[in-house]
Amino acid sequence: MRHWAGIILAVAVIVTGAVAFWLAQPLFAQTVYTGVKVGKMEVGGKTRAEVVQLLAGWQQDQLLKPILLSHETAVFRIEPEHIDYVINIEATADAVWQFGREGSVWERIKKIRMAKNEGWSIPLAIKYNENKLDSIIEQLQETVNRSPRNATLSLRTGGILPEEEGRRLDIVMLKERVLAALNRADAGTIVLPVTPVYPEITGTELAENGIKELIAVYTTEFNAEDANRTANVRLSAQKINGKLLYPGQIFSYNDTVGPREKSQGFKEAMEIINGEFVPGIGGGVCQVSSTLYNAVIMSGLAIVERTNHSKPLSYVPLGRDATVVYNAIDFKFVNNSPAPVMVMAEAIGNKLNVGIFGQRALDKNIEIAITRQQAIAPTIVKKADPALAPGQSKIEKPGKSGYEVTVVRIIRDSTGKELKREILSRDKYAPDNTVVRFGPEPKAVQSEVPQASKPLVPAGVSENLPEAAGTQ
Repeated sequence: MRHWAGIILAVAVIVTGAVAFWLAQPLFAQTVYTGVKVGKMEVGGKTRAEVVQLLAGWQQDQLLKPILLSHETAVFRIEPEHIDYVINIEATADAVWQFGREGSVWERIKKIRMAKNEGWSIPLAIKYNENKLDSIIEQLQETVNRSPRNATLSLRTGGILPEEEGRRLDIVMLKERVLAALNRADAGTIVLPVTPVYPEITGTELAENGIKELIAVYTTEFNAEDANRTANVRLSAQKINGKLLYPGQIFSYNDTVGPREKSQGFKEAMEIINGEFVPGIGGGVCQVSSTLYNAVIMSGLAIVERTNHSKPLSYVPLGRDATVVYNAIDFKFVNNSPAPVMVMAEAIGNKLNVGIFGQRALDKNIEIAITRQQAIAPTIVKKADPALAPGQSKIEKPGKSGYEVTVVRIIRDSTGKELKREILSRDKYAPDNTVVRFGPEPKAVQSEVPQASKPLVPAGVSENLPEAAGTQ
């Protein structure tokens, strides 16, 4: 019995040894194991020196091939030399050679068999200039990225302009794809990873909220050759453009436009301060507030706060202006309608257009009228001037009339019948004084015939002077 047991044990040892020897045979190979690749290149069965030679030849060919990036119909290129791309041949050859030669015997055998049956890819060891690659990706961002555009309303057509979807390049994913292509020796075409950026306001939402038609629009003109003032008008119009007001919500011009400062983009232009036209930062913003005021009163919305200028203006009728001073004088109105409204403003050429969109009451018409207008004659201010001849006078500054006006809003039905009349404002505009310089009094002359005294007011000076025309 012991004899047979010994024989069986000996056979088992021999068989086990034979199997182990057979399994271990690949461990002693002097070439890269079968199934191993570098990227798409088969390197199995090659010596380390042959792998180095293969990589060197491939690198020369690869440096001539750009990485292609596609988006829709556009194709962009990244040239290898633009990012200082090279292969670390020795490091890659080491990684290839070490495959299946590290770890325990069983771990090595497992890897070798897996490579033979399923294949095994070794990434290239590469070098590149990361800053240069980042710079190229940033340039791609500028080309590919597009901001979304909200649905808006057209002052020209009075209808809705549909929204536009934006897009953003995923720079993290793009960089991963580029490096993956470089690491696997694949200079194929990469589809740019672009994600959509959706607008906040759609045409459907505008229509559902009842903002679908032009209720009222008002237009004023400005001197487009005055570059600074024009810039202020355009900037202010941009800031109020697209302002959405729900029922009961109050619009504040100062809160919407913000401080009139150079840091906010405003420039120096003429404005009215203490009744005089002087240079100031933000000159021209009052033309936008005044144009908006007219659109608001014509749309039937309620005024919360409004102040007239101290002087008449050229771009709006008397009683239809609205002055603003940041942190001091504001223009406010409330959406007292049952549906949302939106303010739209644009400056094109020398014209400023401001409109109110929402739901128009088709059975009502609004009229703005002056029911009272009274001129205020300028005062004559006399100034002594010894340089003038005795009895001589000269107008230094012509005066301009001021005014007191009352403005009303009249609401009529479709037949013209008056439904409501309300006073919008009672405004006073101060006159500009007439300044006259006078020479010394003439010496008295003895005469038997009395002479009529000369008038104190020179010929051509009248207290009923023409209406003022100013700009702001």
